[in-house]
Amino acid sequence: MENEYAIVTNDGRILQKDNAIFQGKELANVESADAEEALRYFKNQFSGIEKHVETCLDSIRDEVRGPELHEKLQGLREEVISVRAVGDFETLVAKIDEVIRECGADDTEIEAEEVAAEAEGKPQPAPKTEPAEQAEPVDAPVEQAEPKPEGEAPEQAEPESKAEPAEQAESESKAEPAEQAEPESKAEPAEQEKEKEYPESLSALVELADKAEEIVRGSNWQQMQSELDNIRFKWDQLLEEDATLASETDYRELEDRLESARKKVSERKVEWLEKRRERRKENLAKRAKIIDQLQDIIDRKKWQAFKQVSNLSNRWEDIKDVPNEPEAEEQDKKFEELIREFNDKKVAFLVRKAQKEEENMVGKLAVLDKLNQVISSVGQDTGNWEQRDREVEELSRQWRKIGHVPSEQSDTIWERFKAVREEYFAKKMEYNKEFRAQTMKNIRKKTRLCELAEELLEEEDLAVAVREINNLHKKWKKIGPIPKEKNDELWERFNQATKKFNERKSENLDLIREQEQENLDEKAVLCKKAEALSGRTDWSEATAEMDALMKAWKETGPVPRRKAGKLWKRFKKAMDVFYDARRKHFKTVRDEQKENYEKKKEIVAELVKLGDHENPEEAVQQAKQLQEKFRNIGFVPIKKKQKIEKEYKEACDRIYQRHRGSGRKAGPARDQPASADKSFRAEYFKLKKECDNLHEEIMRYRDTKTFINPGGKGNDLIEEIQQKIDDAQKKLEKKQDKLEEFRQKMED
Repeated sequence: MENEYAIVTNDGRILQKDNAIFQGKELANVESADAEEALRYFKNQFSGIEKHVETCLDSIRDEVRGPELHEKLQGLREEVISVRAVGDFETLVAKIDEVIRECGADDTEIEAEEVAAEAEGKPQPAPKTEPAEQAEPVDAPVEQAEPKPEGEAPEQAEPESKAEPAEQAESESKAEPAEQAEPESKAEPAEQEKEKEYPESLSALVELADKAEEIVRGSNWQQMQSELDNIRFKWDQLLEEDATLASETDYRELEDRLESARKKVSERKVEWLEKRRERRKENLAKRAKIIDQLQDIIDRKKWQAFKQVSNLSNRWEDIKDVPNEPEAEEQDKKFEELIREFNDKKVAFLVRKAQKEEENMVGKLAVLDKLNQVISSVGQDTGNWEQRDREVEELSRQWRKIGHVPSEQSDTIWERFKAVREEYFAKKMEYNKEFRAQTMKNIRKKTRLCELAEELLEEEDLAVAVREINNLHKKWKKIGPIPKEKNDELWERFNQATKKFNERKSENLDLIREQEQENLDEKAVLCKKAEALSGRTDWSEATAEMDALMKAWKETGPVPRRKAGKLWKRFKKAMDVFYDARRKHFKTVRDEQKENYEKKKEIVAELVKLGDHENPEEAVQQAKQLQEKFRNIGFVPIKKKQKIEKEYKEACDRIYQRHRGSGRKAGPARDQPASADKSFRAEYFKLKKECDNLHEEIMRYRDTKTFINPGGKGNDLIEEIQQKIDDAQKKLEKKQDKLEEFRQKMED
């Protein structure tokens, strides 16, 4: 298999056809069945790099010509050549080369000597042309030019790169702020020397010496060295033209000034080279870290990490300044091996991914067919809608569980899935009365939320309105589904009201802050009251007051958010102190009630024995004493009260029945008048029992209430229980009034 730019061998190797750029370039090694898919992938890669090159060239053409532009173009060219793709690389690279020629950037770099050369004292050749434009390479040591014998022509320096010095000068000016002009105080000796009067014959040398001292105040040592070389060249020319200048009295002083300037530049250069060595060492460490990260990706088989690997490659390309050492070469080799391995595995991964996406597509189509079958079976005679709902939801779950499909088909398959579900719910709306009723209920709920949101636009207390609009949004999310068209309509209405409210809120932020501050002051007062209540022990009244404070707290509007948490913690702490003490108290009460229950059990046991007493009259007298003790014992646990009361009543009834059977008058028993007739007493005891039951119910609710912590849902539950207590209390008061009437009648 082959095309215009690539060949697939029988063993599955994909080779780029030889051209002027490269020869025998192997792109990947895949299974024969996957070759076509792999070729398609490499073609797409080339299309991407073509777009990238066009974008880069368009932006580069607008830049100023110079070393930086040349470096960018060369980097782009290398990037294109390194891409693993199938396409017309010759034409693409030719475009880049054409731009390079247009920009006239065809210089080459010259590797300079290391600092050690300076220590050996090698002579440095003088520049051939204008030194300011031919800065020495960054690695070249600064050397002092030896004085030339009379009549000897100065040595010429070979032309150097125009690109590198400019870059180095710029980087030095940014990275080495320490190399700034020397303080004014250091320049004073030079100024004093300038003021010295030299012979007229040395005026040209004096001018050069002054210029040299002025140059060394700069920040770019390369430019300074180039200019000093030019001064040295002119200096030697003057000596060639007039050798007698060297014999002048002040000549040696001027020579020392020039050499002092050159020495300062040499020191700057040594310092810069040392920093450069450190920077190169750091760059090696950075590249080693990139290799480790790339190795980790390969070890973990993260073949889908395209962007991460691309970022690592870009970071690698950005690190250009490294030492010419074996370690750097080994890093380059290792990085290339890892990139090659990743690209090979990536191709196989993408092929498998494409196959998986095709399988997923088939799976989703199969699920859609099943959904259509379910929908086609739905009609007016459908009875078990719950079963149909389960089938639809299960198939929908299967559809969602299936992975990605080819991106070009993703939107289409999703729209089909939505259409099928909407068709099902439309039929359910038409044929299922219960669902239709629930849907209409949901529509009414959402319509009401829209109305409430619109009413909030007129709310004067904006702080409260802010809280309410947020609550409306929470309620909206909890309401069940409704038809899409109606939902879109209501949501648009609800959203518009929300937007208008937000606009009003933005226009009145100062008013909201003022209202929140007022609420803050009110809640601070509630905190003080709660703290004062936290130490009370009159539990009934204090509990009612604490409940009232909680209600007032909820009715008070919101406070500034940054203070809300702290204020609530203060209020809740006071409540916790109170309710914790209340729970401890009632725990003690419950223990006492258990003791009371045991005491009453003992009395009941004695009454049971009196039921068999041989003397009924004496038994009645003893029973009255035990009844008095029984009434004086306090409350017993609510759950056991009815039982002990029943046993007590049965024991007493047996004693008094035996007494009446003996023909003797026992007098009033258990607080009811003896003159009351039997039916009246029955009504009286029935009413008394109802009062006892209501009292037990109230105690049970209050006991339950002590175990609920205030805050959040706890507050709602406390309010619900308190409402039940209030209702039971009202019933109890009415029955107690009626019971009192019975007592009065019985006494009369």
